[in-house]
Amino acid sequence: MTMYGFDPAAPSEMQSWLVERVGAYLPDLDEAVDPRRQLGEYGLDSIAVVAFAADVEEQLGIAVDPTAIWDYPTVSELAEYLTGRLAERRPQAA
Repeated sequence: MTMYGFDPAAPSEMQSWLVERVGAYLPDLDEAVDPRRQLGEYGLDSIAVVAFAADVEEQLGIAVDPTAIWDYPTVSELAEYLTGRLAERRPQAA
């Protein structure tokens, strides 16, 4: 376990965390967020996307441009992207 409450190096754990976070922005959603479904299909507007990106940025400690949400339009794709971004920050083993 890390300071994140999950292992951000594991795309599956990042994906689970993102599913939960996206769900927080969709309080009227009756089913769980599908990590393979495009986020735009859930009706996230630009204000929600900016807030979501800021939330993710704050939690992970990396800059997250809101356009990344559209560049990686599913939770699954976004998880892979963010996991890669965090990996770039980790020091390389000597």
